[in-house]
Amino acid sequence: MDTKSKFTWRHSKGLSEKAGIMAEFYDYSAEETVKLRIAADLHDIGKLLISNDILEAERRLTAEEFAKIQCHTYYTRKALNKISGFEDITQWAANHHEKLNGKGYPYCKTAKELDFNSRLLGCLDIYQALTEDRPYRAGMEHSHVVHIMRDMADGGFVDRTIVDDITQVFG
Repeated sequence: MDTKSKFTWRHSKGLSEKAGIMAEFYDYSAEETVKLRIAADLHDIGKLLISNDILEAERRLTAEEFAKIQCHTYYTRKALNKISGFEDITQWAANHHEKLNGKGYPYCKTAKELDFNSRLLGCLDIYQALTEDRPYRAGMEHSHVVHIMRDMADGGFVDRTIVDDITQVFG
């Protein structure tokens, strides 16, 4: 996926690296660490079906274009569901845009429906994306990203404990 767009060329790799660091922080087993890193590596595979005109837009997306972007997690789930033994990986990868308050996508899952690693990848995806340069903005500093993520936690979008852990680990 990272080779598809010049603006996200390091996104999945950076997410995978951060997932590995957090797995070490949480003292995960080697197997769970590998599975989490695979989920991070594959979390945006559904974007292969999204036009580069949308992925590389240097402007605000239209509502229709944003709806197409939102479909990438659905496509990720469809692709990974076909791989036997990838049940956890599929969940973690495909849930990365779901939010605790049910305002995520594509399934509007709630906190009760999201396991810890789905929440973790969701938070790390936000952190990774905000610290990267994008066509419409420069990457942000850690302190600014933490402020945004804490506001998101206060709004019930993401897990506050994970945000605090990310702040500690990457601060």
